[in-house]
Amino acid sequence: MSTAPVSIGMPIYNGERYLENTLDSVLAQTFSDFTFYISDNASTDKTQEICERYAAKDSRIIYIRNAKNVGAAKNYDCCFTPATSEYFRWQNADDPIEPTLIEDCYNLLSANPDYVLTYAKSRIIDEHGALLRDYEDNLCLQQDSASERFIRCINDMRLQNLMYGLIRREPLKRTALLKAYTSSDLNLIAELSMYGKFGEVPKRLFSRRVHPTASSYDMKDKEKLKDFWDPSKRQLIMQAWRSVYEYFKATARAPISVREKREICTYLLRHTYWRKDVLATEISDLIKGTLKRAS
Repeated sequence: MSTAPVSIGMPIYNGERYLENTLDSVLAQTFSDFTFYISDNASTDKTQEICERYAAKDSRIIYIRNAKNVGAAKNYDCCFTPATSEYFRWQNADDPIEPTLIEDCYNLLSANPDYVLTYAKSRIIDEHGALLRDYEDNLCLQQDSASERFIRCINDMRLQNLMYGLIRREPLKRTALLKAYTSSDLNLIAELSMYGKFGEVPKRLFSRRVHPTASSYDMKDKEKLKDFWDPSKRQLIMQAWRSVYEYFKATARAPISVREKREICTYLLRHTYWRKDVLATEISDLIKGTLKRAS
């Protein structure tokens, strides 16, 4: 059982190309008191060999290998569940971090008990590590009101980088975590905004790598996204409706006042109406698919 104040979880599947570079960047952190859980989703490349080699050299690494590919959502859980630390962060296998990222996020989070998450400024890099552009997440949510934070989060969230911030583990454990639907990561960060403020480290310490094999490379490729979240694809229907439903569930379980919940639900009803075309298309596609299978 980990006694370190920070745990890191890396879910990975066939990530050999960038894995060593990313592992080196994590193990070189100036804040070194962490436990590093790697959950390998039954990779078929050299991922296992690389992870076992690094784990043999560094006792902070705990390597877990799934017997089969359980999908991204469950694999994220596999490297979160064993963590017992006060703080937790997920680490992508292809996104290197600068040496002070954990230290700076830790200092900011520990100094502000009303913060639930801290993150560093981002940059976008290509498959070779070259800088494409600096990116502004604009999600330093400092509002005292949970409903104001939530609404601002929904309205301003674009690229999903805050998943890789440093998060208080206890509030994170109370959320839905990640589920097998394609906007689950967006829902999770929005849910966390109900639990506390988000703080931004004003340094570019996180690199988001854009490359053709990344799950988020082409968000219009619905089949690729479904393969990523749930290879069985049994749960991946009515994705927009699932997201709306999960937002309402998150609001119901959040430790906030009835007034705040009412404000959020009122906004969600408007938000659902604004997405009526997408939601209607999903119903139409479901009916067409059902009729096609019946015939």
